[in-house]
Amino acid sequence: MSATLTRLSIRSPIFNPRLSVSTIVQRSLCTTQIRRDVLSELENQLHPRELIERKRKEFEEKYGDKLNKKVKSEGVKDLDSLKLKVLAPSVKAALKAKKAKEAAAAEVHLEEEEKQFREDVKGQQSASEKLSDAVERRLKEREIKKRQGISASGENQAEGDRAGIKPLSSIINLPLIHLTPHDANAISQIWTAYHTSHPTLSNSFLSATLPTAVYKSMISIAKQNPFFVLPLPRLTEPTGETQEAKKGEVKTDEYEMFYLQWIFHPTSTASLPPSDATNPEPLPLTSSVIFTPLEEFKKQGEWAQPYLVLTHYPELSQSHDIVLMRGEISPASASGPIGSTTNPGFLLSQQQAQLLALALQRFYCTSIEPQNESEKQKQDRLSRASALVSFRERPEEWSWEGLVEKAYGGLV
Repeated sequence: MSATLTRLSIRSPIFNPRLSVSTIVQRSLCTTQIRRDVLSELENQLHPRELIERKRKEFEEKYGDKLNKKVKSEGVKDLDSLKLKVLAPSVKAALKAKKAKEAAAAEVHLEEEEKQFREDVKGQQSASEKLSDAVERRLKEREIKKRQGISASGENQAEGDRAGIKPLSSIINLPLIHLTPHDANAISQIWTAYHTSHPTLSNSFLSATLPTAVYKSMISIAKQNPFFVLPLPRLTEPTGETQEAKKGEVKTDEYEMFYLQWIFHPTSTASLPPSDATNPEPLPLTSSVIFTPLEEFKKQGEWAQPYLVLTHYPELSQSHDIVLMRGEISPASASGPIGSTTNPGFLLSQQQAQLLALALQRFYCTSIEPQNESEKQKQDRLSRASALVSFRERPEEWSWEGLVEKAYGGLV
């Protein structure tokens, strides 16, 4: 018997005196933990879809009876139909709540924008009212000054100056011309010498004289055709010193179109001697011709920078049968168009200004028949007169062809 017990104690670990109870418990716990880790690892190694499917089956097995009862009570075919019936209203409610929330936020944003818009409009109205008040106040001040006889240029400003042109009486001594014997030829020489020999006028002004009959014929046509276009040849602009001699020569293949406009003013009689006639004939109107590059006029209209202004003074037309013409070339500015290279500081050269004045007379003196005029010259003159009428009455049919020949007649 003792031998048997001895063998059992050796074979069985329970009776091993070297093993304590805590050691045996620890071994059993470690075995359980290892088993759980293995199950977890196997579970993670499963495909996600398989894992989900297994979870679903476990859920149905656990709550199968309750779900079947719910399917029967709701009157649907299967579990999927039950899901649709139960979950669909909640999803719809959630979407509806989301849309309602977004609509409320949009309404709040719209109200804020409308409030900001009203504030902006109110600010603009306030600024507009202030501007209107300032303009009205300025107009009232000008009206008060006008009633008091006060003007920006002084109380004794000449009529021609108020019209926007320099009066002839501020250029030459008209009373002296009338007191001393001067004929038309002497006045013409004085007028030309004044502009050509003056140190500051020779580059910016040109001058000429014409008979009263010619001037009356010109303004008669100009009143009917106050607008026209003229070609102006460009000048050469050489860069080398060897070409200095050719500098300023006329180019016969490059032209720039200029838009011209006639403006008429009442002629001042303040500096004229009293007339002996009972009913003296009124003086012809003073006229100005403004030349502006056509492209500049298209862009800026009436605000375009004029390059040349020709003014005709008829104060001596009745006493001396002469009309004085003065052309003023506009000065160049840093912010304006590029000036002439042959006439630094001004927009045109003297030669270009003279060409424009010549072309003007060729179109607006077409009613005067020169002596010994040939048939071809007559046809050319009538063709120029027809060009004026066509430009006024049928601008869409007006042709540019032959305009250079009509304007200069082979002179350039």
